[in-house]
Amino acid sequence: METNTKKEGLLNLSLFLLMFLLTAVPLLFPNRRELIASELFLPYGFIVEFFVIVPVYLFKFQKKEGFGVGNFTIMQFIMFFALILIIQFVIPKVLFNTGEVVVSHQQISLPLYTLILTQISYILMVPVYEEIAIRGGLFGALTVFSNSKIFSALVTSLIFSLLHTQYSGFKPFFLLYLISLTLVAARVLSKGLLLPVLLHVFMNGIVVNGHYLFGH
Repeated sequence: METNTKKEGLLNLSLFLLMFLLTAVPLLFPNRRELIASELFLPYGFIVEFFVIVPVYLFKFQKKEGFGVGNFTIMQFIMFFALILIIQFVIPKVLFNTGEVVVSHQQISLPLYTLILTQISYILMVPVYEEIAIRGGLFGALTVFSNSKIFSALVTSLIFSLLHTQYSGFKPFFLLYLISLTLVAARVLSKGLLLPVLLHVFMNGIVVNGHYLFGH
């Protein structure tokens, strides 16, 4: 039984490690300098991660406990999303005395193709594979090894925050940490990944379009 549990934990962890390794794939692109200059480097990387991780998930993980759709109500979605909005907009004002969207992705004056690809990859692809790999794989592995959901949530959220290297400073790190705890709670409550995926999708929609929505 202990051996099977260890194997389950390692299998879950492999999903997260796969995502982590895939982040380096765009560095192998021969035209990476041009992609960076044209703002396509990250979207192309996200597309690679999506089309590798999702098939692996469908083949090996979707029927595992905690990896399925789960169950939740519309009211639960609204409550969790309201909490994310509070973290995004109220906490920065209260704790940091700033009305700016601390965690945002600026995309000013992008060509139409780049804009569309950025919207699709950030809003529809990233939330899916990140929730599969992080709230599914990493949190699942840590829960198996530690037998503590609280410890697993804290460590998962720390790693999630550190992975977002496009942001710098304590403010976005702290907010991402709180957001990840919220997404972990959604995963645990719903016993599946659909609720955190949907929350992540709507959150990224705000993050990506923060400039248009709030004029910052």
